[in-house]
Amino acid sequence: MWPEVEQAALKHRYELVLSGDKITKRLEVKNELDPTIWTLIQLNFLEISQCPLVETLSEDIGKLINLSTLTLTSNKLYKLPEQMKNLENMRHLNLSNNQLKTINEDFFLKLNHLETLNLSNNLLERLPSFSSENNKKLAIVNLSHNKLEMLPDFPEQLENLSQIDLSSNQFKDFPKTLLQINSLKILIIDSNQLTEIPSQLSQLNRLKEIRFKSNPLKDNRLKKLMEQDKFKAVLEYLAKQWNEQQKFITTTTTPKSLPAKQQEVNEEYQNKIEILHYDQPGDLKGRQITILPRVLNVRPHILCCIVRNIDLETPGNLKKFLNLQNELHDEICQKRTLATIGTHDLSLISGNLIYDARDPDEIGLVPLGKGPKLVSARDFYDQLCRDAEHERKLKKRNQLSGLNKYLTLLEDQHDFPCLSDQDRYVISLPPLTNAERSKLSPSSESILIEITSNHSMDICRRVMDLILQKMIEIKLGKTSKDSNIRQTLILQQTKVVDDKGQLKTTFPSRTDLHWNENSNLPILIERLTIEK
Repeated sequence: MWPEVEQAALKHRYELVLSGDKITKRLEVKNELDPTIWTLIQLNFLEISQCPLVETLSEDIGKLINLSTLTLTSNKLYKLPEQMKNLENMRHLNLSNNQLKTINEDFFLKLNHLETLNLSNNLLERLPSFSSENNKKLAIVNLSHNKLEMLPDFPEQLENLSQIDLSSNQFKDFPKTLLQINSLKILIIDSNQLTEIPSQLSQLNRLKEIRFKSNPLKDNRLKKLMEQDKFKAVLEYLAKQWNEQQKFITTTTTPKSLPAKQQEVNEEYQNKIEILHYDQPGDLKGRQITILPRVLNVRPHILCCIVRNIDLETPGNLKKFLNLQNELHDEICQKRTLATIGTHDLSLISGNLIYDARDPDEIGLVPLGKGPKLVSARDFYDQLCRDAEHERKLKKRNQLSGLNKYLTLLEDQHDFPCLSDQDRYVISLPPLTNAERSKLSPSSESILIEITSNHSMDICRRVMDLILQKMIEIKLGKTSKDSNIRQTLILQQTKVVDDKGQLKTTFPSRTDLHWNENSNLPILIERLTIEK
């Protein structure tokens, strides 16, 4: 037994620190931490640091149920033990300066008391999601010096989250999920690849310090203010931009009631999007999606939007829309490995929707383009795998082509995700296929778009944002009666709730669809109030 461990056991100490060269020398003799460490269940503080020979930890760490502070910094950890997620009394977790590439998706779900999290200086390319219910005490997050390109959804219910450091990562787009964290006081996102900073940041009332130095910003004025550390001036500049953009957003029910000056501004626009509130009277189909617990460990993120007034009847428009979907699957969705797009004729859907995970042998559907025979999700998936394997052998490759890599997402899953309507008809089996039942046709006038991902809500929002913008660009809105407007699309707000009816997310929210900051295409976005 190591002397420090022996003393902690004999004197029933609550703290244990193992650090530096003396620990490394012991590990050179026997490359294993003293297993007695994991029997000291009275510990509430444990530090194992500066030990480059420590690459893994025993699963027995899960026995240290009283730990409130765990510091594992400056080692060579490349993975975390599965049982670490059960340390429910953890308040402070420091895993900085290791070699972590991934963390299990459910890692944070039981850490109900977590307040500070430091994952800086690792090799992380993705981060697991936080829970709106279980991570409410989270206050400080340091993710600097990793390889992150996007974030998971940061629920707005994280009302204590005040500081986030994302510096020295690989963000090309500002993570929109941060725009809903009203408790945020300090945001650091230096040394990334950002070209724009959203003006909505100025609407986070508690934000006192923001840093985004060493980014290739297009706005030279903003860049200069930042390099001079003029935080107050930066926020004032963004607030001015925000106010100017709001001139193009109306909250009235009819354009006629706009002030004369506003009407003159609107004449510049040839494209228009109207956004109907969730509670707007009318067809209620598809407005609410209930996400059930079983799907959270399989494919936890879903975002939906209803698009009305779409023109698929004009020859060539339906083909253009389907080609757009394929294009986005290949590019931003990375061959469906990051996210998947589903599109459905709203008139063929019944009531509200259920997003669940079920035994694939019990899921029956007619896959899109494969009708009319009803097949199980298991049989359909197995056939896709056989076809992909056949293609791999024909092309003499060592692994599946990029086109078929999304199949591996369900490889070890006991349950498959599925989206069903009120009559329990399965309309989507992400990431594999939609159902023939809700297939689009030239006569479709209102459609449901669903984006799902096992990665993050942020990627769902980015994909939805892009597909709607592209729909305007390829002129899928119906011709407007207004002589100043070329086309109009109408978006119906939807909401996702959990099985207890608690709100998870809405789309479009007030932080979505602010395109005029970076779009070459002028679009009037009209957010309509509820009709009385």
